Amino acid sequence: MLAGSAVETAQSFAGGKLYQGYLSAFNYHRWHAPVSGQIREAYNVDGTYFSEIEGEGADARGLNDSQGYTTAVAARAVIVIDCDESALGAVACIFVGMAEVSSCRIVALPGQRVEKGDAIGFFQYGGSTYCLVLQPGVIRAFDPQPPYRDDGPPLKVNSCLAIANG
Repeated sequence: MLAGSAVETAQSFAGGKLYQGYLSAFNYHRWHAPVSGQIREAYNVDGTYFSEIEGEGADARGLNDSQGYTTAVAARAVIVIDCDESALGAVACIFVGMAEVSSCRIVALPGQRVEKGDAIGFFQYGGSTYCLVLQPGVIRAFDPQPPYRDDGPPLKVNSCLAIANG
């Protein structure tokens, strides 16, 4: 997922927590900083446009059943933020263009300071997915809690996604 980052950066997230969300083609496709801090890395990773795990079989809804797999092979943008709150460490934000969505546009640059909620990039079209990768020991609980439902209301921008320790 973090192809292009230094090995040390990727290793700093090993054993941490991951939040993955799906963005419907009919909803909002702009990315906002989940935390305040300084952008350490911001880069695009080339990848496939259409790919799904054959073992999943046909998926009438598109690539939904392959989201975990597609985060490592699809075109994506990676933004690593060093958090102002030292207990949070760093957060890796990975925005994955699913299917024809390969247009990952980053607007936050390395060295730039961002406030939680600031615009950091966008997809130009369609359904996609994103992951927030957090370092070990940072997250106490995620919100919302399972069971997750496809027919539930979408989360609003700047909704609570997790509760941190400390």
